[in-house]
Amino acid sequence: MITLLTTLILFGVIILGHELGHFLIANWVGIPAEEFSIGMGPKIYQRKTNKTLFSLRALPIGGYVKFVGEDEKSDDPRAFNNAKVWKRFLVILSGPLMNFFLAILLLTISFMSFGTVRTSTHILETIDASPAQEAGLQKGDKIIEINGRNLENMSEEKAIETIRDVIKSEGGQPLRLTILRDGEAKEFEMLPNYNTEKNTYEIGIYFGRLQRHGPLSSIKLAFIQTGRLIILMIQLVGSMIFKGQVLNEVVGPVGIVGEINKAVQSGIHDVINFAITITLNLGIINLIPFPALDGGRLALLVVEGLRGRPIDSQKEGYIHFVGFVLLMLLMIVVTFKDIVRQWF
Repeated sequence: MITLLTTLILFGVIILGHELGHFLIANWVGIPAEEFSIGMGPKIYQRKTNKTLFSLRALPIGGYVKFVGEDEKSDDPRAFNNAKVWKRFLVILSGPLMNFFLAILLLTISFMSFGTVRTSTHILETIDASPAQEAGLQKGDKIIEINGRNLENMSEEKAIETIRDVIKSEGGQPLRLTILRDGEAKEFEMLPNYNTEKNTYEIGIYFGRLQRHGPLSSIKLAFIQTGRLIILMIQLVGSMIFKGQVLNEVVGPVGIVGEINKAVQSGIHDVINFAITITLNLGIINLIPFPALDGGRLALLVVEGLRGRPIDSQKEGYIHFVGFVLLMLLMIVVTFKDIVRQWF
C-alpha cells in the first residue's frame, strides 16, 4: 500500500511539473489552454476555471495540456498554430526544462536534509555481520593505523587507498586497526572475508563523513549535480540508440514500481534520489527528436522556421501519430520484459 501511494505521488508530481511547464509558459506568451490533464484515460475529477478544464484521469502514465488550435485550424489569433514559431518553441521546450528544474529542487532539499558524503577515513557505516562490525568498529570511528602503517600524515584519498591495498595484499590474514573514537585511540583485530563475486577480501565498512549544507550551498551543488547527471544520462541514451547498449536495463512501468518499492524500503532519501533519476530521464527522453515527443515537435518547429512557412497540419499529425504508435509498441515490449524479469 505504501509503495502504491508513493508511486502515485511520485508520478503525479513529476507529470504535474512537466505539464505545468508547458501551461505556465503558454499563459505567459498568450496561448490559451483548453484542458490541463494529469493522467490518461477516464476522468475521475474535473473543474473548469478561466476557460481551462483541469482534469484528473485514472491512469497515472502521463498527462497533457491541450491548447486552442493545436490539432486543428482556428481563427483565434491566440491559437497555438497561429502563434509565432519562437512562442511555440518556448511552450514545447518548457516541459522538459521543468523536469530539470524539479531535479534541482529535489537535490537542494536532499543536500539540505541529508547532506553529502565527503571523502574521509571516518567510518560512515559498517555492514551487518561483517568482520568490522563483529570486531566492534562503529560509525564515526577514524582509522589512523592499519597493520603498523600510520595514516595520520596522509591525505584522505591516499589513506583510504592504503587501507584498501593492505586489506587486499594481506590475503585474508588478520588485520590490526587503530581507530580514534571520542579522542581516544583504540585497537581492534579482525579477519577479512573473501567476496567471491568481487574476487577480493573485505572487512565490511563504508568510508566517508556526512557534511551538511545551507540553502545557498545546496542550490549551487544541486545545479552542479544536475549538470553531471544530465551529461551521464545523455551518454547512456546515446549508447542505447547508436550502439544498442544498456537495452536490457531499460524498464517500464512495472519495473519502475519495483524500483520504487526498493527505494521505499531503504528510506525517504532513496525515494528522493529515485524521483530525481525519473524526472531527469523524462526531461532528456522528451528532448529526443522523435515524433510525438517534445523533441520531435521542436525539430518540426525548427524546420518551419527555416522554411519560413508552416508544415501541413495533416502531415504533421500523421507523423506524430506514427511516432505515438511506435512508442506504445515500445512500452508494451518493455513492460513484457519487466514482467518476465519480475516473475519468471
